[in-house]
Amino acid sequence: MRRFLLADQLIDGFNDKPIKNGVLILQDKKIEAVTTQDQIGKDPDGEIINVAGGTIMPGFIEMHAHMHCSAEPEAFDQVISESHEELLMRSVEAMRKTLISGVTTVRDLGSKNEIAFAVKKAVEDRKINGPRLLVTGTPITTTAGHCNFFGTEADTAENVISALRHQVKLGADYIKIMSTGGVFTPRSNVRAAQYATDVLRLAVEDAERLGVRVAAHCHATEGVVNCAEAGIHNLIHATWLSADPKENWDYRPEIADKIAEKELWVDPTIAIATIRTEKGIPFTDEELLASAVLSDMEGRFAILKDMWDRGVKFVAGLDTGMSYVEFGDFAYTPQSMVEGMGISEMEAIICSTLSSAQCLGIDEITGTLEPNKSADVIIVAGNPLKDIRKLHDIDTIISEGRLIKRANKVLI
Repeated sequence: MRRFLLADQLIDGFNDKPIKNGVLILQDKKIEAVTTQDQIGKDPDGEIINVAGGTIMPGFIEMHAHMHCSAEPEAFDQVISESHEELLMRSVEAMRKTLISGVTTVRDLGSKNEIAFAVKKAVEDRKINGPRLLVTGTPITTTAGHCNFFGTEADTAENVISALRHQVKLGADYIKIMSTGGVFTPRSNVRAAQYATDVLRLAVEDAERLGVRVAAHCHATEGVVNCAEAGIHNLIHATWLSADPKENWDYRPEIADKIAEKELWVDPTIAIATIRTEKGIPFTDEELLASAVLSDMEGRFAILKDMWDRGVKFVAGLDTGMSYVEFGDFAYTPQSMVEGMGISEMEAIICSTLSSAQCLGIDEITGTLEPNKSADVIIVAGNPLKDIRKLHDIDTIISEGRLIKRANKVLI
């Protein structure tokens, strides 16, 4: 089927200026052409979708999801107590919610058992509704380490390599390793590293041999440094937490420079505090005490902006599935990049589309609006270049040529 998408402007994802009165022509699952309304005539041959005042742009790419987690306050307890079948059902519904929010590609960064592989195949076979999926399988962690209750525990370099190869054997598109402890896991020590640099470097080398990349969770500065030295392709969080619990941050600008020089990608997962504030969900004293990220967002944003100014490449991940972070909340990430970090609306949109596609190695398939790329498109009801919050209001969604939402009505 041939479709003509019309709106006041079109953001192609790689130019720094929008195309006024843009038209996107789709043929089945692919983009046929990008043009303007004065070039298509009054009666083009195909279905016309015209959103007056709208903005055509690439579908969002969510870089950080945990499909089996509930996003409820009890998410931790549920992951531990619920059966495989219950978690699988959660995952199916999570992917539908993600798709109808305008996310047309998602990377699952760690799920229990082999759930993510089954869900990915079901989406590809059109048995269930969901975005394009890239998955890591279970995250690699240490014994008693971060997310050990749904990860693969590996304490030595040999164990890590074996775990990595097993995930690739199952079909992993990316590898996830826990470089430090995390807030979601009691007693894992968020301020200390779990793996030394040489172990991480071996993981990177073996992953590259097998044709996949590595993402690493890193809150503690020690973990960020280890990841940068090891050449981890995608640093998750990069929080720069001090080893001293009396201090919030231990930011190392020289390491940020190294991250930029090596062209490593950073997913800062910065929207969680924004979501809680916007939804009126107060932080408990225990949460503020446990997390510098929540108690000093101004300091966090200042560090991230300095990293950006040094040339560090950012992608857009939300950490969906964690408590209060819903599948459908993606737009809070570019919103936080603009309102918190202080980058431009266009820069935040590119982080949420092209940059994320490049990090995943799928930028020849999606992430921009160009001929022969996948028809992964959203039409925003408004101008997000003037108000980034307009990204929460999506009129139309098309995923791999399939109409998911039109005129604000969900069709799946």
